[in-house]
Order: sequence, then C-alpha cells, then structure tokens
Amino acid sequence: MRFGRTLVSFIGLTVILFSGDLWLENGLAFNTNRIAFTFSKLGESEIYVMDADGRNRENLTNHPAYDSSPDWSPDRTKIAFVSSRDGGNQIYVMDADGNNPIRLTDGPLTKWAPDWSPDGQRIAFTVQPAAIRESYIAVMDADGNNRVRFKDHARDPSWSPDGREIAFSSQRDGEWWDDIYVIGTDGQGLRRVTHELRELWGAYRPAFSPDGKRIAYVAIDELYPQIFVVGTDGKNRVRLTQGQQNHGSPAWSVSGRRIAYVVWDNDDGPSTIHLMTSHGEYLKRLSVVDGADDGEPDIRSFGLAVSPASKTTTTWGKLKKLAHDLE
Repeated sequence: MRFGRTLVSFIGLTVILFSGDLWLENGLAFNTNRIAFTFSKLGESEIYVMDADGRNRENLTNHPAYDSSPDWSPDRTKIAFVSSRDGGNQIYVMDADGNNPIRLTDGPLTKWAPDWSPDGQRIAFTVQPAAIRESYIAVMDADGNNRVRFKDHARDPSWSPDGREIAFSSQRDGEWWDDIYVIGTDGQGLRRVTHELRELWGAYRPAFSPDGKRIAYVAIDELYPQIFVVGTDGKNRVRLTQGQQNHGSPAWSVSGRRIAYVVWDNDDGPSTIHLMTSHGEYLKRLSVVDGADDGEPDIRSFGLAVSPASKTTTTWGKLKKLAHDLE
C-alpha cells in the first residue's frame, strides 16, 4: 500500500507523521518517495522511476519510440506520458509498473505536458500547433473521453491541489515573453500571477505547491533559466537557484518541503536531476549516469513527479534523528 504517512508505535503510543520526505543525507535513510523522469541517451528516450535518493532506477517504457513527460496519477497507480510510438506525440497512460500502455489522444497536432487533476478523473495537457503562441490547453477524462478545448493561448497546465484552478504560462497580454496565469476550472477568475521584466524573458513551467499557496516556475535571469517561487496572489517572489547553469522543471515533493529540478550546462550538455529544499537550500544530485540526460528541458515537469512509495515503521530514537529533516 502506498501513501505518504509514517506510522510509529512504541510503548502503546502511536505517532503518525504526515510527510512524504523521510530520508537522511547520512546514515539510515527512509525512502518514502519515488520519482518518475525521462532518461535519454544515444537518441533514445524512456520513462524511468527511481527512489528519492537516486537509487533503484527502473525503465518502465523500454520502447524504441520517444517517450517523455511522465506524470503520476493521484492514487499512484498510473502514469500519464507523451510518446511518439504511433506517429506524432500523443498522450498515453500506463500502469505504474509500465504495463498496459493506452493511447488517449490522436490527431495531427503535438500534445505534451499532461497533468492529472487531484481527483484523478481528468487530465489537462498542451496542444501545440505550428506557432507556439497558438498553443492551447485541453482537458479530457482520464480514459481519453470528453476532450474539450479549455483555454487558448496557454500551455504548461498545473492543477491546484483542490482542483479548482489551473496555472499555466502564456503570452496572452500581447507581450513576446511568457508570464504565469491562474484560472478557475470553470473558466472564470483569470488572474496574472507574475509580471517578469523584459530582461528576464518571461516566466514558464508553473507548478502548484501541495498546499496550494505557492507556484514554482522558471524564468531566465542573468542569461540563465532559474527557478523561482511566488505566492498564488503574485506576492513574495523568491529566486531559489543560483549560478551560471540552466535550471528547469521544478517538481514539488509530497510534503512541499523539497523541490526536484533539472540542471544542464548548455543546450547540448547532459541534464541531471537535483534536489533542494523549498527555500532553495541545495541538498544533493540524484542523477547517477554520466553522459546521459535525466529529464527533458521542454516539458514542465521535465519528466519529474514525486509520489509516495511505501509505509515505513521505525523507532522513537530514529525519529529524533529525522526531526531536523522534517522541519
């Protein structure tokens, strides 16, 4: 059974820790998360999963087609992804172990960036015509039925945790750079969250935090893409990453205490997955294969989605060692 709780029993007392992020950098580690991501090497791209510490990498797709952009279903039993296996990029869903892939979309236009609704009933995704400004967000049932065109001049959808809103990036206000917007799933209440300066080249790839109070996104600052977070009201904007490297694809952990993201040196260099706290404190590199790409720079999640993997039982002494990690 998979869920983000740790059950601890000692001397008749039961403690339940609501956290999806129980692991240590040194000593005993509790891996209660799994990360789905895109692994590319020698022109091939596959969907992999690994533990939150970078171990136990497993190829789920193992297919000669280009597979990318995985996104866990809320119940962790399915993964939506993009594949070219039937010609053109379409949205598919497979079991969490890689079995039973089913194509959900068709047609000549490219589809990408699938994102499950919190109730697992629908999937939002980007439809890409020839001109990127003409991209639009569509929504369909989780079985591919009842597809509707939801929002024009929009891409990179991210559902809010309560399912009432969708964040997206757009050039809709006549600018040539992107900004982050939020709209109600009823199509009402559109608001602009970011107002990036021209020098930053806009904001894109939004990701709602698990508590629904913040949005992580990417903006080019000082010539390099960096990761920022901002309140859903547009306030308290904070830059999390630094340095002369490209950063992308912020993906929140279950508890919201950590963010997985991708780093690459240039357009041709390998990309690697890293982990930081939600305040920008660097933790570790998760990628272990040199000369290959983990993640995909053009996808909002970069092939990243963090989900619970198992229940862990431990002792009070070990819990005290974990206290700092949980703060």
